[in-house]
Amino acid sequence: MPAAEVPSPPPHIPAPGEPSIPELEEDETIAPRPEEEIADELRAEPDVEDHGRRPS
Repeated sequence: MPAAEVPSPPPHIPAPGEPSIPELEEDETIAPRPEEEIADELRAEPDVEDHGRRPS
């Protein structure tokens, strides 16, 4: 099913005594893979080079 057709779940209204901060999604409990951490470090500094130029 394309993402545009997937209905979003209704908003969660906490019950009395229930925390208002949502629980982590199942996939957020898994530590990032090493290549994700490396990619984050590489993206930390903006790439300002003009990649539209053709080599001379």
